Amino acid sequence: ESSQQTIDSTESIDSTLPDLPPYLLISSSSLLNLFVRCPSCGDLSINSISFSTHGSAVVLKWKCDKCVNSSWPSQPRLCGRFYEGNAKIATAAHTTGLSLPRLAEFGDVLGLALPAPRTEYDLLSKLVLPAVDIVYERHMRQVESIVRNVARRRGIDLSIDGRYSRPGFTALNGTISFIDLETNQVLLVVNMHKYMRGIDGISGRMEKEGVRVGLKKLLAMLYEIRSVSTDNDAKIGKMLRDDFKAIKHLLDFWHLVKGINHDLREFAKKKSCPNIKYWRKKLINHAHYVHSKFAKSRKLGMQYWLSALAHVTGRHRHFYKVPFLNGIVKCKHSRLGSSASHLIKRDSDEFQQLKAVIMKPTFLAGFLRASPKKNTSPNECFNSIINLYAPKRIARSPKWYGELIKLAHLHYNTLAQLDMLNLREELGSSSAKVIGREGEAVKRKMAKADHAWRRDVWAEIPGVIEKRKLELFMRKVGAPTDREYVLAMQEVEKEDEVAEGAEEREEGDGVESDVSEELGGGQYGEEVDSDHNPVMEAIELSDAEDGESEEEGGAEAAGKEGEGSEWDEGEAGERWRAGREGERGRGRGRGGRGGRGRGGTVVRPEVTAVQATVSAADPSGQQGLAEEPKEKKKKEEEEEMDEDDYSSDSTFKSTQAKRVRGSGRGRGK
Repeated sequence: ESSQQTIDSTESIDSTLPDLPPYLLISSSSLLNLFVRCPSCGDLSINSISFSTHGSAVVLKWKCDKCVNSSWPSQPRLCGRFYEGNAKIATAAHTTGLSLPRLAEFGDVLGLALPAPRTEYDLLSKLVLPAVDIVYERHMRQVESIVRNVARRRGIDLSIDGRYSRPGFTALNGTISFIDLETNQVLLVVNMHKYMRGIDGISGRMEKEGVRVGLKKLLAMLYEIRSVSTDNDAKIGKMLRDDFKAIKHLLDFWHLVKGINHDLREFAKKKSCPNIKYWRKKLINHAHYVHSKFAKSRKLGMQYWLSALAHVTGRHRHFYKVPFLNGIVKCKHSRLGSSASHLIKRDSDEFQQLKAVIMKPTFLAGFLRASPKKNTSPNECFNSIINLYAPKRIARSPKWYGELIKLAHLHYNTLAQLDMLNLREELGSSSAKVIGREGEAVKRKMAKADHAWRRDVWAEIPGVIEKRKLELFMRKVGAPTDREYVLAMQEVEKEDEVAEGAEEREEGDGVESDVSEELGGGQYGEEVDSDHNPVMEAIELSDAEDGESEEEGGAEAAGKEGEGSEWDEGEAGERWRAGREGERGRGRGRGGRGGRGRGGTVVRPEVTAVQATVSAADPSGQQGLAEEPKEKKKKEEEEEMDEDDYSSDSTFKSTQAKRVRGSGRGRGK
């Protein structure tokens, strides 16, 4: 009954208490004072209390004489696995850019129990980073939708700039950002590291390769890129001219005038140039003024920039007498006093050095390609946000560096979206002098933005835990993962292809090639082309072949190897048939079932058959040639050669036609 009353009183207290924060910092001694009495029965009957800490969570266990032993955890568990406070500490530290070593130092100074570094890294890799990936992918789809809806068919104007993880040429990582100037959204971020292919350990190549990779990705996403604004990097300019000719390349003016300011500062240190120090800031201010004033007429603005050479010598009008000024008559400022201090003489070395700086060819060419409305200032703001999450003083691996860049990407785009929707409250403003402006600029101090993506990351963690539990269960039961399943299916497809190829080869080896089909005929006793117009009719023996066949005929006649009818060719016929079988075997060995092997079995034996037929024509007329006079012998040889040619030709035709028809019918059966 007392426990029931305690529960009722607790419910009434909960209804009257104000909303408490999710987590409070409670002293350990104050916590133990609550366990003087047993929380279950309310009596002073607790014999012993033990506790165990799990990072920021504590579990108290006590033994009571009047009731059962009980325990009390200070934090609930997420999905029955991870303590909620530990997971939230890791999530909050990561999404706010607080490094874990700094967090550990904070806990040591405060005396606050925190998860061990190994536990925090384990929570980051298993829970926080997958949740960030989910939120980041959803955010990028939203950004893509915003940019496409605003741009429509006009195309997008991009500003591109790179940022290195460390100054100098020792940077391991680099980030190249692509920002849409219309919506001020970071559309794409390309992370590079020093040892990627194409960079080969040279940090200076990361920005150029990153620009190429990023533009190819955006073009593959079917973005129509109208213009690109970059700094004054010659390597990037050449790459854009060679690989992306359809994209208009603009330059950021601040990077251009930075070189002029550097040169003027160096000349001001010389004793021979005492007046350049006085004119340096005024010339830089003049450069920003003409750049912003003449946004459309760039050539006219360049003439007013060159008019500074006449201005420093005391000439403010009648510019038509100045050879390098065209289209302008006088300065635009009001009338000045007659003071001649700090004027530079035209025939002095100081004027020549100043002229070389102001008329610098690279600056004049870049001035024509610069736009006051399109620059890389948004990229510089994004780089400052990166310093909050990935400061340059700490070296990081490429993988960990990429995870921190995602947080900076989410942070910057959230601020840009709130500004675009006018949802950020202005707390105050102050005036500030800005170079290149006629009046004072107003610097506004905005209220702190609400980064809802941090809460979204925490909301995705339970889903990540459930997915991980499912993966562990599938691994326990031996179910294949997605990658294993894909590889297994690829192996099955390869085995099927091999089996089909083996079946086709077996079918092809079981069916012999039909000579009648090769010669244009049919099967099963059908008429073939050789019955009407034999293919070999076009083959004629040359004089050299006639002589060889005659010599072979004489030798065979002397040996009496050609006795019998035209189909009974004796040993010569057997040798020819044996050679024919050998030729057929060699033809198949070289060409398989292809045309080369079959060609060897058809064409070459025919010439051998002709030679055998010629040698077996009439050996009796060759025996008495040696006993007759040479003239008579020569005449008779010519006559016999004519007869042999005729008989061999006719015999060859009839023999070839019969053999082809016979082979066709035999194979057809």
